[in-house]
Amino acid sequence: MASKQHPPYFATFITLVAVFTMCWLGYWQMQRAEEKNQRLDQINERQRDAAIDLELLKALEQDKRDISFVATGIINSAQYFLLDNRLEAGQVGYHVLVPLDTDQGILLVNFGWVKAGLRREVLPIIQLPQGFVELSGKSQIPSFNPMVSETAKEGDAWPIVVQAIDLAKLSSLLGQSLLPIVMQLDQNDPHGFVRNWQAVVMAPEKHYAYAVQWFGLAIACILIYLFALRKRKAQTYD
Repeated sequence: MASKQHPPYFATFITLVAVFTMCWLGYWQMQRAEEKNQRLDQINERQRDAAIDLELLKALEQDKRDISFVATGIINSAQYFLLDNRLEAGQVGYHVLVPLDTDQGILLVNFGWVKAGLRREVLPIIQLPQGFVELSGKSQIPSFNPMVSETAKEGDAWPIVVQAIDLAKLSSLLGQSLLPIVMQLDQNDPHGFVRNWQAVVMAPEKHYAYAVQWFGLAIACILIYLFALRKRKAQTYD
């Protein structure tokens, strides 16, 4: 007579948790792909629009990202930031973030990428435009990244190396409030450094591929569980 055997409660629980987690991750990747598609559509649409001035940009009530605009003011070449760990063609460097004093407030301008030196303690020498300038670029709204830990502190010597564009933190370091918009300097603007901007770092297709992988793993997990359960029952009746 075959011995009575209890269902594998623990294995069933672990399998359900794993399948739920994998399906959730797959769904999340699908959501991210859709967000990227919408962002790319917005970028393509706004590329056809004429540039506006900073005053009009501030007054807009819609999403302020990816809008072409111009700003005039005085460059603060004595106090600027170097955004750390920026890659360009496989080389490590910085993005140069410079305050521009405009009649609408102080605008942070990303002048682009410069190569880092061989030693971390030796910062690159930056040549910035002096005095009153007119700059053109695209608007960006920095997002908060909880995974990045800021190391800069008040009292550090200029230029200050920062790990993220946290406008509240940068305002504190600068001692002046920054506008809630960052300009990414256009590639054809005569000022600035290397500017190969990527509004969307990971293409929607990659998110779809990751989603397929997660859903595939969930199906595989179910099949393995069913196979193991069937084998267990067969052994019970041997």
